[in-house]
Parts: sequence; C-alpha cells; structure tokens
Amino acid sequence: MSGTETFTTAQQARIDAAIDEIADLYVARFPATIAEPRIVGREAEFPVVDAQGQSADVRRLWPGLADSGTFHTKYDTGREHLVVALEGAEYSYALEVGVGTIEINTRPCADLFTVAQITQQAVSALVHVAARQGNQVLGYGIQPVTPPQLRIMSPKQRYESLYRAMGEAWLWYTVTASDQIQIDIHRAELLHMLNYANLITPLIIALCGNSPVYGGQLSPFCSGREGRMAQIQASEYRHGMPPRPYASIADYVAAVSESTHLILHAESLRGTAPGGSPEDWAPHHDSAPQQAVVPGSRPFTQHLLEHGADFDAFLFHEHYVWNSARVRVAYGTVEIRPACQQPWSEHMAAMALSLGLIEANGPISDYLVDALGPDFWHVMRSFHSQAIARGLQAPQPVPDFLQTVVELAEAGLRARGQGEEEFFAPIRRRLERRENPAQRARRVFQVDGLTGLLALTAIRPDTVA
Repeated sequence: MSGTETFTTAQQARIDAAIDEIADLYVARFPATIAEPRIVGREAEFPVVDAQGQSADVRRLWPGLADSGTFHTKYDTGREHLVVALEGAEYSYALEVGVGTIEINTRPCADLFTVAQITQQAVSALVHVAARQGNQVLGYGIQPVTPPQLRIMSPKQRYESLYRAMGEAWLWYTVTASDQIQIDIHRAELLHMLNYANLITPLIIALCGNSPVYGGQLSPFCSGREGRMAQIQASEYRHGMPPRPYASIADYVAAVSESTHLILHAESLRGTAPGGSPEDWAPHHDSAPQQAVVPGSRPFTQHLLEHGADFDAFLFHEHYVWNSARVRVAYGTVEIRPACQQPWSEHMAAMALSLGLIEANGPISDYLVDALGPDFWHVMRSFHSQAIARGLQAPQPVPDFLQTVVELAEAGLRARGQGEEEFFAPIRRRLERRENPAQRARRVFQVDGLTGLLALTAIRPDTVA
C-alpha cells in the first residue's frame, strides 16, 4: 500500500501514535484461547441466472425463501422497502453487490459436516424457489453472460457510495461469486495467520478457480474473479496478496491506513473540508446523519490525523480492503477469500482445502520457507498471478510443490479427528488430472458454448432435494 500524502514530523507522530493505539485495540479484540478443533463458518455466493444465462434478480426470490423457513427480515439502513437479508438460526440469505448474486452464510460450526448439511438445506430451498421462477442457481464463480453494469448493482447505500468512490471498477463486484471460509484464530497467532493465510492463497486459486467465462466470452483467466480484481486500484494492493508480509499488527494497521478511505460515515465529515457536504453525497436524506455513508478520496491516514485513534472508523475502512485473506475483528477469525464458487457436486472442496491449510500451518510454513528460500513471498506472489491465469497448468515454484502442500493440508484436516478428510477427494482428483473446475469449464465452453457451460454449472433441483 502506498500513500501520497506528506506530513510534518509532528503530524506523523500523531498518526503513528494513533496507529499504535489502534493496533493494541485490534489485538485485544481476538480471544486469548479458542476451542479445539477450530470452529468454522461459510460465506457462499451463488450467481442466479435465467434460462439464457443472463443475470436474474434475486430480490424476487425473497417471498419464496421467506416461506421456506423461519427468518428475520433485514432492511437496508434508512430504506425500509429494500430487503437485504433473511436471517435464520442456522443460515441466512443476503443480497450481494449484484442483484443476480445471493450469499448464504452459515452459523459457526464445529465441523465441516455441519457446514455441508446447513449449506445443503439452504441451497435446496434456493434452487427450488429459483426454479419455480424459471431461473437457475450456478455452482460457478461469476455471472457467465451479463457484464458488470450499474443496472444490476443492488441499490444499497454503501454500494452507491463505493460506486461514486471507485467508478466503473466497483461494478466488477456485481458479477462475482466467491466461496469464503471463516476459521477461529487466537491472539498469539494473529500476525502469523494474517501473513500465512495470504501466503497460501495461490494454492487455493490453482485448485479452486472456476470463473473462466464472463460476458459470454472466454477470458484469459482461470479465475476471472481474481484476475479482474487484481486490476482494481492495483497500486494500493487492495486485492490479492499484499506486497510483503507484515512485521507487526501496527505495521499492518499502518499499511491499511495508507490506502484510500473509500467510504465513511457522514458524521466523520463534520469540521473538515472534504470537498462536499453530506447532503451533496448521501443517496437519500431519510436516514440519520450518523447512518449515512458517503464516498471519500483521501488516505485513511488523513482521518487519523484529524480524529486520532478512531478504532471503529478503522474497522469500517479496513472492511473495504479485500486481500486474499483477512483477519476479522468482528468474529475473531481468519477469512480466506479467493476461491470461486465450486461445482455443486464438489461444493465443499474449497472449504476442506482452506481448513486443512490452516490446521497444518506449522509444517506448511516451514516447508514454504525451506523450499522457496528467503524470497519466498515474491515467489508465491508470482505463483499467485500464474495460478489466476493457468490454474493447475501454472508452473510450480519447485518440483512436487502442490503435491507436497496438499498432502500436508490433508494431514492437517485429518488431525482434527472429525473424518472431514473425505471432503478432500475432489482436491486429490484435480491434482492428479492437473485440471481445476475452470479448466474443465473452459474445455466444455470451447466445445459446447454457453449451453454446455450452463448445463455443467447449473445446480439441478434433483441434486439438492
């Protein structure tokens, strides 16, 4: 991350003091201990399309989904007409950046079998409700036909402000669909997990990429999601792997603070001269000033200079830095983000791989440093780019690299003692065939076009009954 602001010595001292205070608060918010085995949760996004593969509108699914269980309806702040989520005890449905994408969030679970069972229940209801409206839910990582555009952006306050702050680049978030896992971590391992989880994400991309076709065309990427995101504000490293490992949590807070403060609460503008009043920017005037969200364009360090150690504002700012892996104060977890949504028959593959990689963090860390040498971070950043483009055909950093790490990750999953290693079977098959879901989807599309791609990726009602 790189800022362009120049501060006086006194100003920089004030910023540094605020960073140190925020770092201390940040660390303190993580638990001193966690349960064993680690608790996990899932955030699974799914594209919903019509029979021709065009983006559907998931807002039309809310009544049918509400009838499928017991949910609390959540509305956008200040917009009681806009349903943004149905929240239940086991899982929730949420409106994503694009109206053609729906997110399913599970509750925290003790094992992957529970995650799979809850996901099955949620997806079954979703697929059947969508089918009644002539739509399909895809086990795929991006809208296959509809391009990024304002027309399909969900009309949430935050999204409108992010569009104003980022312009057309923000609209790529209207079409992508990821499969993310949240894993418990404790305070003493916080820095290690922040660095390590980013370091191992190229392996997840290589094995779980699944978005090669978008806009109705074959792209140059196996993971179109990651390929396009890497091009958004690339100089700030908001996506993918950070440019380097962090030396401390204060170092992390400082790096994040150098990036652009994309959106902020309107009350943060009081007493400053941001180039516009809250009334100029707020999309609607029916919400309280402290709830309104407005776009920004200055580095967050400027906010620290003016407001000191504003911890809540930092967390709000940090939420809009989308690296391949993040540690999450709100949940006390590490969030692993780069996997595309998987084919339904293998929908737990990314979950199993990610959890195994975390459970085996000790031996895998040692292997990476020993095998790749002191330049290991740069080597993995290079592999990250190659994996995005070529999947399992990407050149490996050293011979048998993927095989070694996958074996260690599977052993880490097995050591949990839950029998969850059965979910690892798709990962082994992909590695043996040197073909991830994207490579298969690309092959099908080249032969059978969009019809073949939809047939391959659609989640059929009979498979989730």
